[in-house]
Amino acid sequence: MVEGEIVKVTTKGQITLPARIRRSLNIRDDSHLYVAQTGDLVVMKRVDELTLSDITGIFERLAAEKGVTGEILGVEVEEQRKRTVAEKGHEA
Repeated sequence: MVEGEIVKVTTKGQITLPARIRRSLNIRDDSHLYVAQTGDLVVMKRVDELTLSDITGIFERLAAEKGVTGEILGVEVEEQRKRTVAEKGHEA
């Protein structure tokens, strides 16, 4: 089993990461963490340690939650491209 500690959640939903864990993972007061739920676990990872695979997985999960498919995304990208071209044409 992973060694852990008990922390308290404040009324604002905040927790304090134990100093031992912060030191071990080099988490400082300006660090950003990615937080995800995996079953009944909460998992955190420093953002600067996210891999391209991690980021791709995050976007795929968010797209699935929102019902965004590759086809929908392609249509949106094409419409934005047309708007951008039209705006540049008007600026000339």
